[in-house]
Amino acid sequence: MMMVLNAVIPARFLSLTAHLVINIMLFWSREPFVLACLPQGVGLADLEQYAEKDTQFLIALSLSLVFTVSELTGFLLGLSMFNSLPNMFSITAHVAASITLALFTVNLWSCDSYWYILGFCSVPPLLLEVAVVIVTIKFKVFL
Repeated sequence: MMMVLNAVIPARFLSLTAHLVINIMLFWSREPFVLACLPQGVGLADLEQYAEKDTQFLIALSLSLVFTVSELTGFLLGLSMFNSLPNMFSITAHVAASITLALFTVNLWSCDSYWYILGFCSVPPLLLEVAVVIVTIKFKVFL
């Protein structure tokens, strides 16, 4: 059991950190993705459409950053660190997010597709983390 924890805990930390770093990188360089969101032939000249898409993408990135940092905080506080279900689920989700976001960056996907990545790879692990924290604190049960 201890050998598994010795491998799972660093893997979870690294997958969360990778997801966080890619999100920060996207946050800093979001202009090409916003331009990919706009209809063909529309560029920076139509500032209203650009501003709308930029705001939507900024909201999605901000949510993802908040969700990832919240999950990382719960993990580092040790509330779910030794629980195998949240660990494996988090590793799977954040590795999938990191790979998908790498493809998102390299292939310059539309910023609208980021919402799917957020919904499938950031929200479920956060909900599981919140559930584990609530159970741990409320019932004083360390799973």
